[in-house]
Amino acid sequence: MSTDESINLKQDRRQWLKTSATVLGASLLPLPAAAQTGTAPAAPQAKPGETKSTARFFTPAQHTLVEELSETIIPADSHSGGAKAAKVADYIEQVLRETTDDNQKTLWREGLRLIDLMSQHYNGKSFVDSSSEERIAVLTVLSDNDHMTDLPEVRFFRDLKGLTVRGYYTSRIGIHDELEYKGNRMLTEFVGCDDPTPKSR
Repeated sequence: MSTDESINLKQDRRQWLKTSATVLGASLLPLPAAAQTGTAPAAPQAKPGETKSTARFFTPAQHTLVEELSETIIPADSHSGGAKAAKVADYIEQVLRETTDDNQKTLWREGLRLIDLMSQHYNGKSFVDSSSEERIAVLTVLSDNDHMTDLPEVRFFRDLKGLTVRGYYTSRIGIHDELEYKGNRMLTEFVGCDDPTPKSR
């Protein structure tokens, strides 16, 4: 898949949904139908002794996918760690586990499923198994079609970006390593403007 080619997601998705549906059948029904027939990805079952607040929202496979998605958006570099090191996936899981917005929860489960279908269509492999360049290419399709908010995968991508940025820049790595925030410090002297000849307007 070439990242130089602009892809119309709404037109192209018909083909990858049709191809995927041929392979997987009823499990790839549109979201409302999938919800009615019970084929939408289910939430992980709570383990004995777990409360609603401590139960996992993502399955292990979904958590890994979110890790790789967030790392693709904010990768590690020579200056600081990326989203994976900042445990952004854990932050997102906490947000989704604690939210009372069932529509957001459904969007994330469906969005993760659709992302993997896109990756299978464009790269012939899951998102997690794809190379860095292949992952970027998939997210570039969504970014280029960011205005198509009637599509669940686009709405998911927008929410993914927002939560990834928020989770990263509220983490120790984002605040101290990336932004190099030194914390509040008491000033013994207020230097102010050191320009002795301010420019006249």
